[in-house]
Amino acid sequence: MSEAAPITTSPSEAERRAGFIAAASAYVMWGFLPLYLKLLGSVDVREVLAQRIVWCAPAALIAVFLMSGWRPGWREIATAFKPRMLATLVASAGFIFINWGLYVYLVLSERVIESALAYFLAPLVSVAVGVLFFRERITTPRVIALALALLGVIVQGFALGAPPWMALALCATWSVYAVIRKRAAVPAATGLLIESLALMPIAIALLVWASSQAPLAFGADTGPSVLLAIAGPITAIPLMAFAFGARRVSFTTLGLLQFLAPSLQFATGIAFGEPFTLLRGVSFVLIWVGLAFFSWDTLRSAKSA
Repeated sequence: MSEAAPITTSPSEAERRAGFIAAASAYVMWGFLPLYLKLLGSVDVREVLAQRIVWCAPAALIAVFLMSGWRPGWREIATAFKPRMLATLVASAGFIFINWGLYVYLVLSERVIESALAYFLAPLVSVAVGVLFFRERITTPRVIALALALLGVIVQGFALGAPPWMALALCATWSVYAVIRKRAAVPAATGLLIESLALMPIAIALLVWASSQAPLAFGADTGPSVLLAIAGPITAIPLMAFAFGARRVSFTTLGLLQFLAPSLQFATGIAFGEPFTLLRGVSFVLIWVGLAFFSWDTLRSAKSA
C-alpha cells in the first residue's frame, strides 16, 4: 500500500475499467492475506517475518523492471540511493517492519478481527494526521466520523477488557509509514526494494535467533519452504496491481476501495471462529457508521469538484 505517481493525462474508459479491476484485486489480495499466513501457523513468527523480508527483495527487483523497464528501472534505483531519499526510505522501512511484525503476530495468534479493526481505523487516522500535522481543513461529517471511531475504540476496550493496543499500534505504524512514504518520490516497487534491502540485516538476525532455538522451517520440508518463498510475490504482486490501478482511477475510488481489505479480513476472522461478543459488535458498528460518514463526505466532495 504505497503512493503512486499523480495522473498526468486523462485515462480512457477502458483504462479506468482496467485500473479499477487492478486496484480492487490488490485490496482483495490484501484482504485474504490472513489465509496465506494461517498456512504458516506452525512456523515461528520470527522466521515468517524474516523470510517475507528476504524474499521481498528479489520480488521487488523484478517488479521494478516489469513496471518501468530495464534502463528506467536502474535510474529509479540509483535515485533511491541518493542520501536524502535513502534516509527517508530507511525510516519508512523501520515502520513497515514493525507493521508487518504486528500483523503477522496478530494473524498467527488468531486475532484477525483485531487486525481488521486497525485498517478500518486507518483512513480516519489519516484525516486526523492531516488536520494535526498538515493543517488540513476538516468537514463536519469527518469530525462526526472521528468521534464515532474514537467511541468505537473505547467500546472495543471494554469488550476486550483492555484497550486494543496492538490494533492501535498496527494502525499508527501504517499511518506514520504512509506519511513518510509521501515524502519519498519513488515508485512503489522501487521503494519496497530499498526498504527490503534496508531490513535485510534485521531479517538475518531474526533467522539466526530463531534457528538458535529450533530448526528453521525453510529447507526442512517442501511445503513450508514453498510457502515462505512465495511471501515475496505475495507482497509484490498486489503492490504492482495497486500501482497500476492508482494511476488510472480517481483518488475517491481508491479511498472507497480501501475498505475492501479490512472487510475481508473481518469476515475471515469470523469464519475462523474468533470470539465476537455483542459489545465488540457495537464497537465495529460505531466505526462502520463513522466510515459511512467519511465515505459520504468523500463522494460529496468529489461530486462538488
